[in-house]
Amino acid sequence: MLSIPPKTPTKHTTKRSIRISITLLCSVWALNFSCTSEAEKLEPYARISGIGIRECSGITKSRQTNDIYWVHNDSSSGSRIFAILKDGSLVAAFPTGLTNIDWEDVATDNSGNLYLGDFGNFLNTRRDLAIHFLKEPLKPKVGTRIKGTTYRFEYPEQMEFPPKRRIYDCEAIFWAQEELFVLTKSLGDTATRLYCFESLRADEINHPKLVGEFDIGPRVTGADATPDGKRLAVLTTSSVWVFERPENSRNYLEGIATTLRISAGQCEAICWDDQETLIIANEGRALFEVKVADLVDY
Repeated sequence: MLSIPPKTPTKHTTKRSIRISITLLCSVWALNFSCTSEAEKLEPYARISGIGIRECSGITKSRQTNDIYWVHNDSSSGSRIFAILKDGSLVAAFPTGLTNIDWEDVATDNSGNLYLGDFGNFLNTRRDLAIHFLKEPLKPKVGTRIKGTTYRFEYPEQMEFPPKRRIYDCEAIFWAQEELFVLTKSLGDTATRLYCFESLRADEINHPKLVGEFDIGPRVTGADATPDGKRLAVLTTSSVWVFERPENSRNYLEGIATTLRISAGQCEAICWDDQETLIIANEGRALFEVKVADLVDY
């Protein structure tokens, strides 16, 4: 049972001093970390090619077809998804017929399903946030049309549109251990919030559950989990993070974390290539590799 002792002036003053000291210490540490850790300038190993891919807003590696990576454009370039190889060359483009208000990321599961996040919400005013579910074609080839199902959702904590603080933008989705997650991109503070969809229904508005939050600093632009769900990679505008999933918990943000500050243009997409290697794509369609071994303890 939580016990709160009666306040006295001496104890109050002492506790207040301790809180101030801890706050100042954390602030100095954070400032020192940001100033002393130089950004790693990444060099692209390839560039995404192919007519129709104007930028790369999301990327995920197929767990069904060897050497295939799925990418998509942002809101201004139709509703196609594209299969590419690791060197960025185009395999095929697939019309979906789905609405693209603001596609921001794509995820895959271990059964050959794709999840497109139509949840870009810069002004925090959208009432039509959606996740599009599609089945991967077994053999990607030109001319194949992929049908999808749309699942609408809202954040249960958002009561105003827009809210006083813009904390409900989103650019990151991932699948891990039979559950679908999103990470928010906040313009109202420096935190990202982890939500989990415990179920998805096409005939109603879905409400994901808030799992946790983390003061990540720069805004989150992408995420992906390893196929076994033990590691989560998170991309921000200027850094890469890897979180180890805690035992008996879905809150990755409480796990052991490593990070690396990067400089690679406007990075928008990230996926695991193998258990120790990440692929990052920027808006200019350049592709980069990052090794987990290069990240440092947080």
